[in-house]
Amino acid sequence: MRRRVLVAALLLVATSAVAATEDAQRIEGVITAVHRNDFVLSGGGRQVVVDVSSLGGVTAAIAESQRIAGIGTMAPGGQTIHAIRLESASKRQ
Repeated sequence: MRRRVLVAALLLVATSAVAATEDAQRIEGVITAVHRNDFVLSGGGRQVVVDVSSLGGVTAAIAESQRIAGIGTMAPGGQTIHAIRLESASKRQ
C-alpha cells in the first residue's frame, strides 16, 4: 500500500513539473538592477522583475549589464516572472 501511495505521489509531482514547464515563458534582456531575491531585466521595450528566490543564492552569479534569459511563469499583470531557471541569452538582438 505504501508503494502505491509513493508511486501516485511521484506521478503527481512529475505531472505538475511538466505542466509548469509547458506554461513557462522565456524573457531575454540586460540586467539593469540586482536585488537580494530578484533582478530587473530590460529588453523588448519593457522591464520585468525576475524573481529568483526559489533558485537560492543565484544572485551572487549575476551582475548588472549582463545579457541573460529568465525562464519561468509570469505573474498576473506581466510585471514579474518567477524563474525556474536562467540561461545565457541568445546572440540575436
